[in-house]
Amino acid sequence: MKLTLASTSKYKRSILDRVMLKHDSIKPLCDEISDKKDPYEYCMDIAKQKVLSIENEVNEGIIIALDCIVLIDNQVCEKPKSLEEAKKNLVSCSNNFAKVITGIALKNKDTGELITDYQESIVYFKPITDEDIDFYLTHEEGILESSGFIIENIASNFIDHIEGSFYNVLGVPVEKIYSLLNKMNIYLKDIN
Repeated sequence: MKLTLASTSKYKRSILDRVMLKHDSIKPLCDEISDKKDPYEYCMDIAKQKVLSIENEVNEGIIIALDCIVLIDNQVCEKPKSLEEAKKNLVSCSNNFAKVITGIALKNKDTGELITDYQESIVYFKPITDEDIDFYLTHEEGILESSGFIIENIASNFIDHIEGSFYNVLGVPVEKIYSLLNKMNIYLKDIN
């Protein structure tokens, strides 16, 4: 079974490769705008849009799409447009928790079956000093490309604990993706 990821993110592709979910990738062609107010519905809707935006370019197999958001104090933490916004995001994490929600959509091109679901993880932060926040902002590459924090690098020093999937916090909930593939009767031996 062929897998196609509706993303050209090297980072997402690398994670899927590491867990043997071999795949091709195509950049989604959608605006990523949804009128859904509920954050879970919002993420699943965007993931579905990504799948549908490339379905005519894929002839067979499974299309996988993901959309991840971070909620802090029940507010969506958007990708910062400046270092000041990035600082505000991290300050709001200090001695607090963030919910990371990833919407998932899978479409089987052979059967027409479309599944949407989500994965949620909660990241609990220790108090973060102003000095550590400033250090993070000046030393973390890609800070303006991530909502809130990049957990696998410097920000890992600020984590107290995580409830749920670590991979989900990275934006690629491989455990949930694989369980959804299993619901479609697809297993590692079937993926080529």
